[in-house]
Amino acid sequence: MAFEIKRVALYARFSSDNQRTESIDAQIRAMRKYCQQNRWKIVAEYKDEAKSATTDKRPEFQKMIEDSGKNLFDIVLVHKLDRFSRNRYDSAIYKSRLKKNNVSIASVLERIDDSPESVMMEAMLEGMAEYYSKNLSREVMKGMNETALQCKHTGGCTPFGYGLDENRKLKIIPEEAEAVKMIFEMFASGHGYTAIIKELNKQGFKTRRGGDFGKNSLFEILRNEKYTGTYVFNKLDSKDCNGRRNGNRLKSDDKIIRIENGCPAIISKELFDSVQKRKEDNRRNAGQYHSREFYAMTGKIFCGVCGKRMQGNLRFSGRNKTRLATYRCNTLRIHCQNKEVNKDYLDEYIERLLANKILNVRALKAVVNKLNKYINNYNENYENNSINLKNELKEVCESLENITKAIEKGIINDSIITRASELEERKTQLEVQLSEMHQYDEMQYSDFEYLLKEYKGIESGTEKYRTFLQQFINKITVFPYELEIELNVGLGITNDLKETVTVRRGELYGIFESRVNDEKENLRYV
Repeated sequence: MAFEIKRVALYARFSSDNQRTESIDAQIRAMRKYCQQNRWKIVAEYKDEAKSATTDKRPEFQKMIEDSGKNLFDIVLVHKLDRFSRNRYDSAIYKSRLKKNNVSIASVLERIDDSPESVMMEAMLEGMAEYYSKNLSREVMKGMNETALQCKHTGGCTPFGYGLDENRKLKIIPEEAEAVKMIFEMFASGHGYTAIIKELNKQGFKTRRGGDFGKNSLFEILRNEKYTGTYVFNKLDSKDCNGRRNGNRLKSDDKIIRIENGCPAIISKELFDSVQKRKEDNRRNAGQYHSREFYAMTGKIFCGVCGKRMQGNLRFSGRNKTRLATYRCNTLRIHCQNKEVNKDYLDEYIERLLANKILNVRALKAVVNKLNKYINNYNENYENNSINLKNELKEVCESLENITKAIEKGIINDSIITRASELEERKTQLEVQLSEMHQYDEMQYSDFEYLLKEYKGIESGTEKYRTFLQQFINKITVFPYELEIELNVGLGITNDLKETVTVRRGELYGIFESRVNDEKENLRYV
């Protein structure tokens, strides 16, 4: 009988776990040698660089899974099983898909076959890899925090204008620092990005990679507080030397580290603050310029026919170019045929409604009383609700474990995958609910009296005004003949307390002296 030569696809990956590009080269070299020893034919190679195995969002990995159904190869070879996946659920899913396509998995360092002992060993290795991945992430963050507390560089590209001394602390690079000073001074004095870039190029300044400065480069420089001598870590995600986000976005359990005089200053704090103020003014003015109108309920208003979010719309009609600002559905003339609603009337109506329902002494006291009834009822049922959530979470975890076992045995179909996704989503919801659960003390009117003072002092037509009003609005639904307004009267303690107010279009337009007097006529106008 002729010897059958196995066709092999190599899969290599390196993440940011202190690995370098050479890691992939070493994996590929070891896998090629392994194929040579086993007389296997390499027909494809897939490489994911700087991709974590804790997620399946890896382009080359997904391409390999897709290609497995094209009868291109018989085996997927990895250097080590954790290169395939460090998540047991994903591992089971994708191994099952490969098995369905008659493709098996092989590892250079771990010898796996179909025996029960190998199945157990593989499960143990995957569990250890998943533990390693999660523990490594925690330890890396802990180490970076400790490094930051010593005002040392935590990795990646240093900010333009700085290098590193022998202790890995920031030191000033004089020629780059001159460019940094010029950027801040020009921006503070009123120059735009284009003018600054032109001057930088004129004076021969280059980026770290030897290229010309761009707007993104200036944006990163102008927001970096380190230039004032304040060492900051974990404030928000930054970019590496290639302009890619490093992904270290602040998490809820991570603390911002800010140390005054933790690094050498290139500019003064006064200059930095001046730049930040101008950036904020520019952002606000740009928003006003582009929108030309202030829509207080944007983001909260939806079409009652098609369910789409309604957008602000401004037009000028007639010989006199009469201004008409509305909220309208984008599918207005294509799909739902719903009527738009006058923005001025609705915004004013909402403010009056809130002033009547919540934002006066009598109404606010009534809302606080209602909230306390809710709190007392919640506290009485707290223990039972907590037990029920924990029991449901346990059942969901058991169901997920059973699905994983079934997938590992090759039992997989679309309904199982759908069910697994639903359970994962429910598991996350339950975990969030349990983490947020706690008993409440009764509230006093004095706890919320500040709302009335803030309301009286707030300036209409500002972002603060919009944010203030919208905290009391869950959703506004616009139907052809009426509007449904769902108020949030939980005062930030809970989202469960709601009150729905319905107003007919004719009533809304009549309040603000519309030229329409009956419902039939007002449907002819916005």
